[in-house]
Amino acid sequence: ALGDQILFVNRPDKKKILFFNDKSCQFSVDEEFQKLWRSVTVDSMDEEKIEEYLKRQGISSMQESGPKKVAPIQRRKKPASQKKRRFKTHNEHLAGVLKDYSDIAPGK
Repeated sequence: ALGDQILFVNRPDKKKILFFNDKSCQFSVDEEFQKLWRSVTVDSMDEEKIEEYLKRQGISSMQESGPKKVAPIQRRKKPASQKKRRFKTHNEHLAGVLKDYSDIAPGK
């Protein structure tokens, strides 16, 4: 399945990064190299500066070929309409069936 071949990484800044998981290329990386790699920070560098540096080194990024951002669909606001008022309903359809007992005094 495609999920086994592609790794998704969600960064703290909400960007998603895709990596191809090549199963045929299994190798171990020296711990000292991993520590050195993780110690290098690029927080002070702007994304454009990093992009510019990579281009000068002959490395191209895949931002252009990555997944396109889909603009969210903007829903139109309906014009503010008045709330539907509830009116007291009358049983006019039962006019011939119902009897009026209001004349009779309650008796025990």
